[in-house]
Amino acid sequence: MTASQVGRLAERTGRWVLLGAVAFWWGVIVAPRLVSLAFPDLLPPDAIPRHLDPEEERMVANGVSAAALLTVGLLALANARRSLDRLTTQNERICALGWTALGVTGAYLAWEEISEFHLRGTRDLGDVVLGSSNLPWFWPVVLSPAIVAFLIAMAVFIHRGLRAKEVRVPLILGLAAWLLAVLFEVSYPVTGAGRLTVLFEETMEFGGSLLIALSAGLALGSLSRPRNDEAGRREASDIFSVRHLTRLAIWSMAAVTVLAVIAAVVYRGPLADSRARVHIGAFYVSLPDSQTEEHSLVQELGVLDAPVARLRLRVANSDSLGRSGTMLWRVMEEGEGGSGPLVREGRVEVTAREHPKWVNIDFPPLEYAEGRRLLLQLVAEVVPGSHLRVGATKTNRFPEGWLWINGAPTWPDQNIEFAAYMAAEPTLGKLRTMWNTFTSDWRWPVMAVEAAIGMAVVIFIPALLVTAALRRRDLR
Repeated sequence: MTASQVGRLAERTGRWVLLGAVAFWWGVIVAPRLVSLAFPDLLPPDAIPRHLDPEEERMVANGVSAAALLTVGLLALANARRSLDRLTTQNERICALGWTALGVTGAYLAWEEISEFHLRGTRDLGDVVLGSSNLPWFWPVVLSPAIVAFLIAMAVFIHRGLRAKEVRVPLILGLAAWLLAVLFEVSYPVTGAGRLTVLFEETMEFGGSLLIALSAGLALGSLSRPRNDEAGRREASDIFSVRHLTRLAIWSMAAVTVLAVIAAVVYRGPLADSRARVHIGAFYVSLPDSQTEEHSLVQELGVLDAPVARLRLRVANSDSLGRSGTMLWRVMEEGEGGSGPLVREGRVEVTAREHPKWVNIDFPPLEYAEGRRLLLQLVAEVVPGSHLRVGATKTNRFPEGWLWINGAPTWPDQNIEFAAYMAAEPTLGKLRTMWNTFTSDWRWPVMAVEAAIGMAVVIFIPALLVTAALRRRDLR
């Protein structure tokens, strides 16, 4: 096999590996999590396998991210080795040093991604310096001098050592994605955006690694490319032209705008939430059925900011023969001395299970009950010997409302585990609540800008990578 054939085989293999990496990360990691965040009922977060969580150490997603970083290190060091054979000018020396620095950084980050030092080193250093390791921003801040020095070295390397546009542009974009990942990691404890910020941060790190690996791979290909291959050079340059990048950026922002409109329309934000984030303090309320008296519990929902249209509860039917039961639910206004007018009621079949599971109760939006205190009453309709088990918590997650069992109040920190959601339809009350929430705290506008930037980058990177992988022709 000639050197030209080896080069074409290597490029074709790299192109398919790049497409496979994009398909895996954005198809298996990013897409399910975005669907789960937007439609948790369609795809509950717990349904996504834990080994596909990029934040989990020593899992599949974490290993794929480390492999991308290792690829960056190996390709950069291969470029550095080739550059050492041509040290005739100062620019070529800068090029060799730049590739070496990039290769060492990529290899170190790959090791740090899967080693125990990623966890233990941060924890121990945080305990020594600040007396606490529970600081998500601690690691990027401690390494900020090294990060700044690395970026300065890369700026000199790109400006003085690299000439080909198809090598410079993806390298600049990849380094920018890495920097955004660091900024998102630092901003997480400030904005408290949660899983979305973590997803953006991990995806930018992975996408930046693919862009840098693409740059290093194209640099290796250009060293073996014949000098008279103007067609190949022109095609590679066109992929990373300002015109093409601008077109991809516009399409990415347009996609973000469409997704934002859809999210605003179908968004079902929680109006009240008592769900426990941990199992500490969790217990069950048992509701039997009786012919002589009604056993029921009443959960105060308080005054909700928008018309409620869904209640989410954790219930199960405890029955030795595995028979299902029925739960009668009523939403009432709170009146003087007890319950007021009934506004909604219905029945839900509850399956027999050892532990309660989440059940949705949907009903038309309570437009006319907006601004009034509401109650939720639950009554069991089960066979003798059975009883409903309703999940509850002692974590004081909902201090606005009390829990009453058979007419007697419980402790103030006790509530059933529930969540009340607004309607999916764009009602005036829902839009007004969303606007009031958005303007009530400076963190909401910051999170909105952060989400728009993150989503645009998450869309832009795979579009560019797929374009580069599919439009490249065999180099001769």
